[in-house]
Amino acid sequence: MIELCMPAGTFESAAIALDSGADAVYFGMKEFSARKNAGNFSLDDLFRIKEKAFREGKKIYIAINTLIDDSKLDEIYTLFEDIIPSDPDGIIIQDLGIARIARRSFKSLKLHGSTQLAVHTSGGVRALKNLGFERVVLSRELSFEEIKLIREENRDIELKAFIHGAMCYGFSGLCMASSRLVDRSGNEGACAQICRSYFKDLGEKRNLYPFSLKDLDGGEWARRLDGIGIDSLKIEGRLKSNEYIHSVTRYYRAILDSKDYKKEEEMMSYSFLRQSGDGFFRYSGPSHPSLNTESYTGHQGRRIGKVAYSDRWGIRIDSTSKLSPQDGLMVLVPKGDGLLSPIRFSARQDINGIIKVEKASLIREGMDVYKVSDGSMRQKRVKGDFPLYRRKRKIAVEISDSGLAVNGLFFPLPIEEGRGESDIGRVFRMGGSASFIPELEIANKSSFLNPFIPSSMLKRVRREAYEALSNGGERGKYTFDIPKVDCSALLPDRSLIDSGHLSWNTDGVEIDGYRYFSFPPVTYSENKLWKEMEEKTATKRNIRIGLNNISQILFAQRHPEFEYFADIYLYLSNREAASLLAEIVPSFIGGYLWVERDSFTQPWPFVPTAANGYNVPLFISRSCYRHDSLKRDCKGCDKHHRFNLEQNGRRFAVYVDNCQTIVREDISHDSSQFWD
Repeated sequence: MIELCMPAGTFESAAIALDSGADAVYFGMKEFSARKNAGNFSLDDLFRIKEKAFREGKKIYIAINTLIDDSKLDEIYTLFEDIIPSDPDGIIIQDLGIARIARRSFKSLKLHGSTQLAVHTSGGVRALKNLGFERVVLSRELSFEEIKLIREENRDIELKAFIHGAMCYGFSGLCMASSRLVDRSGNEGACAQICRSYFKDLGEKRNLYPFSLKDLDGGEWARRLDGIGIDSLKIEGRLKSNEYIHSVTRYYRAILDSKDYKKEEEMMSYSFLRQSGDGFFRYSGPSHPSLNTESYTGHQGRRIGKVAYSDRWGIRIDSTSKLSPQDGLMVLVPKGDGLLSPIRFSARQDINGIIKVEKASLIREGMDVYKVSDGSMRQKRVKGDFPLYRRKRKIAVEISDSGLAVNGLFFPLPIEEGRGESDIGRVFRMGGSASFIPELEIANKSSFLNPFIPSSMLKRVRREAYEALSNGGERGKYTFDIPKVDCSALLPDRSLIDSGHLSWNTDGVEIDGYRYFSFPPVTYSENKLWKEMEEKTATKRNIRIGLNNISQILFAQRHPEFEYFADIYLYLSNREAASLLAEIVPSFIGGYLWVERDSFTQPWPFVPTAANGYNVPLFISRSCYRHDSLKRDCKGCDKHHRFNLEQNGRRFAVYVDNCQTIVREDISHDSSQFWD
């Protein structure tokens, strides 16, 4: 059966998920997690949850899914050394440089491609498999039919599909809004959720939440994904409460086990749920069900009735739901800016059925009432002893006339002929260490038939030897292997490659004697794009092509006659990522440095071209602004529009092309002409 994989921001939430029916949990360590604000895991937490999962036959995955620059490579290497003894069932990564370090120095680690890699095609899956990845977390923007096709075309690698939780407006890994607007990088785990803030549409002359997507509730699709052979279901929520983890786990466990899940579904809605839908699963282009929230982006719970009466002191509600005084309720009231503001209160009623509410004067009869918490949902805690996981480890003890060697560590000791059975084996099997259980191999190379060493000395040697082996006795040091390649071309100013408002260019542009093309970072028909590119370049010379997605490496390997560079979305974040691409991409000439950095630390295999001043799109989204945000009918739409937004004195241009949205900061501030 398909794996139910739950998020965990803390050890406690991970334990609750496993106790509630999860088959696996994924979580981040204190550093390099895409949820920097979650509690995240210490090494003790890691080894404790591994022991629990190991005993119960379940799995753990460690998310190291951020981009890093050269200054952090030493820390990544140290982190790998720290987590290796926990025998994780996979590490979820975005940075290709981290993948290269793992492949070179930590071959036992199983690589899982993060959703941050924006893998949305069969080609992306194949490219990661070629790099040694064993599982790929697919983009959450895919329809069920697209997921099914990818599964059919890639039977030899594990696939994980997003099924529940918050939906980003932009493709994961491609979103630059938080980095550009408030200097908090989503690619470094510090997203400020710009998509949940409101903007003013200058054409509509009103405020709205244009980039806030409904939460995904894919319950009805879980068994269908199991039926087509998807290996794992991913739930979002490393920043959510223990109650959320408990209720969502029970909801999907009941669905997958073909049990009645209505009660679990109801309780889940009280833990945390915005307006929800089934995301892109049934996406079919124009006239699809709206993906966006309306005028409120917070936890909305479940609608239970309407306001039947209100005055300045309180309200009476009309509801068939049985309420407890400890339940939490909410009414959304209009603000002066056209958005909605929540008024929250308890369900405690007086003998006349009146509920006292602060700001009740703002509430009108007929307004919807939502239940946002249930008094029966007690705060979830875990109790009990959680020992540390210890892997089995071979310990070779060699006895000589002058002492003992333990896995090569020598301890001089006085040895004599013993009268009874030797204590050496018994003492070294006692206790083990905090990180391993010893599997003992004893070799007597001394001149004594029955070597004897006092127990007090043996215990001291065991303690010192095991401590050394646990705390660095076999630790390595990060070293880099930079390939010697001739790929140091200085690329043009990145804005020159753009095609109008698009940050890519499939028609090509002549610059300094070369014709530069740039693949789009998102495409749903690779074969069609490849064919178009082959036709456009058939009679051209001096071709240079920018790669913007991991899948496009396959095109480069098929056509080594062209020159290739890493474009702004195939991130050159560090020397290891640069080296990997230089090794696997034929005719590679270099690339643009990660757009969130303006410098790098040598050595590199080539000199990257800085692009930090480039006006990179804030969002690239499969949600259509015209249809999903403005709720306009698709009938008669020519699929090409521009809209203009404003927020805090900054202007933004929103472009819609064939139902896809691109949002860029309007640095010209020329919004006098509207396409709509």
